[in-house]
Order: sequence, then C-alpha cells, then structure tokens
Amino acid sequence: MFAPLAFVHAAWRLRRAALWFYVLGYSLMSFFMTYSLARAGDADNTEIAFGFFWFFGTILLVTVSCVHLALLRKKILYPPPTVWVASGMHCGLFSIDIAGFGQVGRSSEIFVQVRRMLFGLLENAFTGSGIAWEVCLKSDTGDGMIVVIPPQFPKFRLLYPLLAQLAADLARYNVVTAPELRIRVRVAIHAGEVTLDEYGVTGRPKVLLARLLDSRVLRDALAEAPDGSPMVVLVSDRFHEDVQDQGGPGLDTMSYRQVLVHEKETEVRAWLHVPDPVIRVLP
Repeated sequence: MFAPLAFVHAAWRLRRAALWFYVLGYSLMSFFMTYSLARAGDADNTEIAFGFFWFFGTILLVTVSCVHLALLRKKILYPPPTVWVASGMHCGLFSIDIAGFGQVGRSSEIFVQVRRMLFGLLENAFTGSGIAWEVCLKSDTGDGMIVVIPPQFPKFRLLYPLLAQLAADLARYNVVTAPELRIRVRVAIHAGEVTLDEYGVTGRPKVLLARLLDSRVLRDALAEAPDGSPMVVLVSDRFHEDVQDQGGPGLDTMSYRQVLVHEKETEVRAWLHVPDPVIRVLP
C-alpha cells in the first residue's frame, strides 16, 4: 500500500501530471497484492501459493517502484543537456575542413569512413578539453563541421588542450591507417555574437570564420607543413586578442605567427599555428 505514496509525493512536488498515471498504476497493483493476501487467508489449497506470491510480489513491487521513482526524478530534475546557444550570445566558433576530401580515387565508402573517424576524434578532443560536445551547436559542411561553443565554456580550451589532443590523435590514426584513409585538416577559430535563424547559424562572425578556413594562407600552410603534421590552424585576430593575449594554462603563444588574410572582400590579420603532433601513447 505504500508503493504509490512516493509517486503521490513526486507528482505533488514536481507538478507533473503524468506522474498521477503511475500513482494509479501502482495503486491497482497494491490493491491486487492486498487481494492476494486476503485469498492467502482462505482455508483452501491455494493458501500457501498465495502467501508466497504475496510475500515475493510485495518485495518486487516496492523494489520496482523505488527504482522507477529514482529514474523519473533523475530524468525530471537532471534532464540531459541540450544545445544552449541563442542569438546574441558571444560564443566560440570552431570550423574544420578535410583537405583533399574529394580527391580522385576516394569512393563514397571511404568518404563515410573518413568523416566518421574525424568526427569521432573531434568529439573526443572536445570532451577531453572540458567542452561538452552534446551541448555544442554543430553544422555539417560535407567535408567538415562548424561547431558553436556555448559561452559557459572558457574559450581558451579551444586552443589548449583541444588542438594538441586532436593533432596527436590524427597523427596516431594516420600512422596506422591506409594512405587513402589518412586525414589532414584545416582549422579556423573565431569568437563573436552569433545569430540564429531557421536555417542555423549566420552573421558576420560565421562569414569571417569561413574566410579564414578557406584562405590561401591556411591552404598554403598545410601544403608546406611536414607530412607528419596533420593539421594547421588559423585564429582570428579578435580571438587572439581576447584569449591568447591574456594567457592561460598551457597556451603556447610563441608558436603562433601573425599573417594577413585577404579573401574576397575580407582583409584581416590572423594568427597561424601548426600544432606539433606529439604521439605520447601508441595504440
């Protein structure tokens, strides 16, 4: 009879009407168990059977109701994190693109494998840097991805340890995989107030991010980088001023050099970085 009481309390305190259906369900089960107890007292051959049924059934009912209530409270009070990005928020912007993704000789199956591997490594790098991947706003670009990072996460984490971990993971992957599956990427990082519409993220910060990612400066840097370097990074001057100039744990500001980006109508300063792909642990 006590099993429904916890759900009555939860329905009252949490103000969830759906919980009253669980109150009804557990009340019916409690009534059935009480009926079984009454039948167990009858002087017939079913007395022992109903007695056992009532004893073990009551234990099972209370256990199930307690576990069920705990799961419901956790789901209601601590819902899974969702994307938390809205227009006007000052967010970090991270864009990545696979170099030579459409080169001759790569089949659709290879495209799928390369994308799956890159996005998996990217998720691991974000998570390892203390940025919750599931709350970021992500936009697939076919051969890459744009990630908008909610403002509650420190922006310096996009530089460290994220870049170092991603470079090491890519280098480790390239060592053990077939040549046609190897991945080299270009990365652009910026920050600004984002604008969202029904199609996703838009606005000047995203435009500048796209210019940085597609710039000739970044493409040439990747072409000139050693074969063992799987990634080159271009950081906007604004991001550099807001984040790198202030310093931070693990930030290596000396490895960034200033460059001039001139793409279409955009002419801005940026900071070029080629991460050192240190492979600390081989698989």
